[in-house]
Amino acid sequence: MTQNQENQALPKLWSASFVYLLSIGILNATSFGMTGPLIPGFAVSLGASLSLAGLATGIFSFAALVGRPFASVIGDSFNKKHALILFMFLNGLMMALYAAVPDFAWFLPARVVHGLLFSVSGTVNFALGAEFVPKQRLAEGVGFLGISMIIGMAIGPNIGIFIMESYSYQVAFIMSGAGIMLASSFLIKLKYESDTPPKEGGFSFRAIRLKDLFAVELLPNVGFTALLSIGSGLAMSYLVMLGYERNIANIGMYFVVHAIVVLFTRPKIGRMTDRKGVAFVVLPGYLIAATAMILIAQATTLPLILLAATLFAIGAGGAFPAFQTDCIKRLDASRRTLAMGTYLIGFDVGMTTGQTMGGVVSDVFGFRVAFMSAGVLMLLGFVIYWFYNRRDGKKVATVAE
Repeated sequence: MTQNQENQALPKLWSASFVYLLSIGILNATSFGMTGPLIPGFAVSLGASLSLAGLATGIFSFAALVGRPFASVIGDSFNKKHALILFMFLNGLMMALYAAVPDFAWFLPARVVHGLLFSVSGTVNFALGAEFVPKQRLAEGVGFLGISMIIGMAIGPNIGIFIMESYSYQVAFIMSGAGIMLASSFLIKLKYESDTPPKEGGFSFRAIRLKDLFAVELLPNVGFTALLSIGSGLAMSYLVMLGYERNIANIGMYFVVHAIVVLFTRPKIGRMTDRKGVAFVVLPGYLIAATAMILIAQATTLPLILLAATLFAIGAGGAFPAFQTDCIKRLDASRRTLAMGTYLIGFDVGMTTGQTMGGVVSDVFGFRVAFMSAGVLMLLGFVIYWFYNRRDGKKVATVAE
């Protein structure tokens, strides 16, 4: 069978509901991404040191990490569309309330509450999207869900930086929150009939068990994802400050180039994952992403930063949805949100490490050591996954099928 005949035999991916959900995802991610690079600078403007600014950045991901298990229970116990509308709206409201924070002492608890709310909306968002994707095209469909977020996260930081420089941090936070709340309102029109009905007996805190909060069988993927996402946390939080320190103008173009490269490469990498398995994408992904971090550590010009953006988009941008798809396929459909929540725990661990420890390391040793350390940890991830795949390769291949 030729590739063209193979593609014709696959079920349809681009339904009207799937396209509509992707469009909402782009608006939501764009609005949320407006404030990502602004958080450290805003914390410093409130009187915090760079280390405390790293804490303010990382505590959000830590709160999301704590909330993910309960987000999985909510998503698998209630209608995913209704849960997403509610928590996306609350996420936007909390973002807008940053504008009213008087000092750093209030900013930290606000970040904790926001992280808990985001843990639910982020987890349910991917789980809901996966229900619109045919099983035979799961990696490809999940890749497109990620692309919608990456496009938004590329556009958003540049909009946020422009608003902050033209007006203020407060205006940027209000505009960001308004966009997220608008996206939640568009979800009301989404045509959705769940193919994974809520669990029998409904939702009860007393009925929650450990296996409802965390899928132990996905623990290896949690660790592998964490090692990879450290670089994402560093770049999202400290790249703009690195640009100011090294006098690299227009460093926000990193996010634009990253999104463009992901847009063109992730669909192909997703199809490759569906056909050839997770390891085929993950192993080179670690090496390419590590190279990107090492380049940023040394870069003093914009072209090197943009080259790093290209490499990280290919390496990490392909490996993330591969791990994500692997998690979904290892659990049955009734535990889909749990699979997504468990995967995102790994992402949160890496983001928290990159944001919190990155701030400390950058404060003491500089940005060069921080990004170089992230590259070394990704090389460690490559080595560990290579041995894991040799030992567990047959199981990984079976899941890929």
